[in-house]
Amino acid sequence: MVLNFEDITGSAFIIWLIFTGLFYLVLYMAVLNIADDKFGNNPLKIPVLLVLSGPLAFLIAMFDYNPMILFFLMVGSNYFRIKNQTHLRGTQTPVNKPLSYIASFAYLVALYGLAAWFQQPVGLEGDQIPLWKTWLPETPQ
Repeated sequence: MVLNFEDITGSAFIIWLIFTGLFYLVLYMAVLNIADDKFGNNPLKIPVLLVLSGPLAFLIAMFDYNPMILFFLMVGSNYFRIKNQTHLRGTQTPVNKPLSYIASFAYLVALYGLAAWFQQPVGLEGDQIPLWKTWLPETPQ
């Protein structure tokens, strides 16, 4: 969903705000907090988050959502989220900040990059359709 200035007064803006809020809660807060709880300072956090970025970026593409503002919101929030962490939740183990920065920012960049790539228009038989729609079989009418 790409908004123009004309859309700000219409219902498309409200839908865009709802999508932004939902994607922020699910793709940022839930995924990164669960990854921190489950993996802590384990280096496996990096590949797990990178693998998760693919299906979640596909979800963004399916809703035709342009994640640029969401990306900058998540990057800014993530910087302060990790900066304020001192210990893993419920333990006295200090947070490995370089690992947390690398894992979370790699996840966010992969999420945005894949979502943008999935939405790239592809010309098929004179029509421009998003790349992800070429992967699904056509439904009979």
